[in-house]
Amino acid sequence: MSQTNNKPRKITVAEMAPHVHTFLPKENKTDKITKWLADWIKKSLKEGKIKPEDFLPAKGELACHTGVSIGTMQNVFRQVEDMGLIESRQKIGSCIKNPDKQPTEKLTSKREVACEVVKSHIKEHKYKTGDKLLSIKKLSDISGISATTIRIALNCLTTEGVLIKSSNNFIVSNLKFSVRTSQIQTLSDKIAEHINTYIKTNLKRGDKLPSSTALADMYGVSVKTIHDAIFILSQADIVKTKRGYYGTIVTNGKEDDSLYFYEQVQLKIKKYIAENCKVNDKLPTIKEFSEVFNVSKKTIKNALDTLAYDGYITYAHGRNGGTFVTNIPSDYNQGYTWLALSSDFEQSN
Repeated sequence: MSQTNNKPRKITVAEMAPHVHTFLPKENKTDKITKWLADWIKKSLKEGKIKPEDFLPAKGELACHTGVSIGTMQNVFRQVEDMGLIESRQKIGSCIKNPDKQPTEKLTSKREVACEVVKSHIKEHKYKTGDKLLSIKKLSDISGISATTIRIALNCLTTEGVLIKSSNNFIVSNLKFSVRTSQIQTLSDKIAEHINTYIKTNLKRGDKLPSSTALADMYGVSVKTIHDAIFILSQADIVKTKRGYYGTIVTNGKEDDSLYFYEQVQLKIKKYIAENCKVNDKLPTIKEFSEVFNVSKKTIKNALDTLAYDGYITYAHGRNGGTFVTNIPSDYNQGYTWLALSSDFEQSN
């Protein structure tokens, strides 16, 4: 019985009364609901009404419960997650974070980074007590940090007494604070480092990265964190992304004309088919193509998979299996094809 009670459960909306459904003119809905949800989680944990690993209701349910849009509720969840109270589980939901669960590495949240940026700004521009801080938008523009994260940071600094909020403005209240001079690193930065190490160890230029879901499972983070990490790597010209079938390709700082290296290999294989093969001919093995074109077997596999998807080849398994030609490219530089019909098909029509 106790084992059953220890299992995570889904918290119901009915447990989360009172409703938050009235807002003053110009009142920030995200900030108000964030405070309500954070306070509710802390109080409910203390009273034993909920426990770590329990799942919150879906964002849509809570949006309806509080009378706001799903977009606003998504921002609320991001802020509460950044406070360390919940964590998102891909395709499952958001659960109450276990405060006793130690992370494998000490990482810095985006909120903490933004707090240090704001404090540095105050010091560098020699603000005095009572001075009004720049707007959230201007701080976002000069720092390159999203306005949502800046807002979270300002609210955090207000709690710490560095700032006070007056109407829609933030006023410097206390200058007795220190700024971290050591390098700070977000989870996305750290995961980007891990993925870059994986690339150096396992992949070559032109190879395709595992899917975002596979990488999320590999490193135990959300898909969003993987997307943020890949964006960091793309900014450093280590990878490039393309929507759809192609995914994320390793470039290692090369020019964009080599962006999808296996597409170039794909053209070489199409040329080989056009100049050397007939329909139903068996192609060389992946290993043989890899040696001929001096690329990894994974790049050859990516190129062949695309050709199979486009209908040029097909795979057959078993003792007499292999890769067989089904269409002959008429122009392997542009990818136009014509369908070669067998004599049996011609006679049947």
